[in-house]
Amino acid sequence: MEEGLSKDFPVVIPYTHIFLRDHWEEVTEKPWWITVSWDIPALVEVQASLMDHLNIDWVECQLCPSKQWRDSHTIEVEAEGNRVFLKNRLMGSREEIWRPRVGGEKATWVDRILVRSKEDVDHQIRMRRYDELIDEGIFDYAISLVETFGSEKFIVASIPAPLWAAYHYMGIKGTLINILRNPNLIEYLVERITIHWLEILRAYAQVGIDGVWIEDCLCSADEISLPHFERFALPYVKRLISEIRSLGMKSIYYFCGDVRDRLERIVEVRPDAISLEESKKGFQTDILWVDEIVRGRACIFGNLDAINLLPRASKEELEAELKRQIDVGRKYGRFVISLGSPVTPETSVRRVREYVEIARGLSLRAKG
Repeated sequence: MEEGLSKDFPVVIPYTHIFLRDHWEEVTEKPWWITVSWDIPALVEVQASLMDHLNIDWVECQLCPSKQWRDSHTIEVEAEGNRVFLKNRLMGSREEIWRPRVGGEKATWVDRILVRSKEDVDHQIRMRRYDELIDEGIFDYAISLVETFGSEKFIVASIPAPLWAAYHYMGIKGTLINILRNPNLIEYLVERITIHWLEILRAYAQVGIDGVWIEDCLCSADEISLPHFERFALPYVKRLISEIRSLGMKSIYYFCGDVRDRLERIVEVRPDAISLEESKKGFQTDILWVDEIVRGRACIFGNLDAINLLPRASKEELEAELKRQIDVGRKYGRFVISLGSPVTPETSVRRVREYVEIARGLSLRAKG
């Protein structure tokens, strides 16, 4: 991400937790419900198995429930009917849980309006120092991953960009209306969200995370205007990126959607790396065009088509597109081989491993 390479580019896939959800039995013999009970040693073993199967160059971590919650909850499995329950030992209650659906649930957005005033913002987003959060135990999973893989893998955490997070407090309709009618409330909300995530970043740095994936959605050229993006989104992302840099970690800014009029603005906030979706939904994002705009000022993540090409292309077609992207990456050397979207449910573990092996072979063939 800093000096650049002429060969042997890193290879990753984004959103490995989605990959695990959809390919659990292909990767591990552990029961699926450990993701609900948060059995951290077992989850670390699952990550080790995933590394064995795919041989990618990073391990993704996330926040976990507090130690108090983990100590008070356990799993009960009824042999007859194979029903699984999450039991709260302190309350003496339990609730039935079900395995997450392969492919996820059908996307339905419910506009929950949690915030209508600054007082609502203060109530919804509690402010706590990073050391208090660490003591609570919500970084214990990250700590275990750093201890297990930190010497050989890049450990990456994920956070939402502040305006993208605001949609979850105001809904899509409410956020877009307030951008026009109540911009001061939007700014107050994204400011509060930013402060919250700055403390999370400080905790991640404290426990030894290498980099942070900043996900930004519903902020593209076909969703909000460039002036609104520059006012309500970009300054807050810039603050997160600056803090990540000052803490000694790396930032990867993953921007979803049409970036045609704002890629230069994104580069100007100095993320260490930029990751973009593949061309789809009526917009085009060709990696050559991206490279021409970025000009080596940030590391570029590849955006191989995960939806159509990866699961359906022949080996020769997959190799040709990987070669094209890697050749683009060689110009400045600041390049990571990656996908534009999460791996789809229909894409087998074997196919993803083939993608990794082809990518490694091609990246080793340096020009000259």
